[in-house]
Amino acid sequence: MFKVYAANPCNVQSDSLNLADCYTAGIGSGQTVQGLYSTPTQLINLGVNTIFALSGLIILVLFMYAGYLYIFDTSKGKEQARELLTTALKGFILMFSAYWIVQIVLAITGVDSIL
Repeated sequence: MFKVYAANPCNVQSDSLNLADCYTAGIGSGQTVQGLYSTPTQLINLGVNTIFALSGLIILVLFMYAGYLYIFDTSKGKEQARELLTTALKGFILMFSAYWIVQIVLAITGVDSIL
């Protein structure tokens, strides 16, 4: 079960409850979510960075599993390993390209950073 840490003046029965001002950002930090993430862009950046990290971890696991299938399985397993490795490699290339396309667009437009 998850605990929700609410600030003292938080009235959950209120019709105009602003959760960003009400709930704290971390255990014992005392800082509200609104104070920590002042714009939606900051939350999106956090989500994008997390998705990139998880995607990289999944691709690593797929590479390792494909290697396991290739080494320890029969000829059918080797074909499955090749397909899995090809799919994982395509995913890596897509993720790598998306990251660098965004970085190039940011450099051209002069925006500070969204990532």
